[in-house]
Amino acid sequence: MKHVRKASAVVATALLIGIAGPLSQAHAARSYTAVVKCAKVKISNNNAVGFVDGKGKANTKPKAIAAAKKNANSKVGKGYRAKHCDVKSVK
Repeated sequence: MKHVRKASAVVATALLIGIAGPLSQAHAARSYTAVVKCAKVKISNNNAVGFVDGKGKANTKPKAIAAAKKNANSKVGKGYRAKHCDVKSVK
């Protein structure tokens, strides 16, 4: 009797993994890529001196946009910051 219970538990577990595995993998595979264009602003006098582009990737649209803004900020250099970012695309 114990063998039957163990075997059915193993089969039930295998079925659950087989069914839940592809569904969770398909949901986790979705990702978004965002592109933003920001003004490059000098911190000392708050004057815009140009533009900088940023690109970010994440599993949700808001996170992808935040990653793109962070990427743009990393490109401006010391004494500057990216400000007033416009979202160009989210795919």
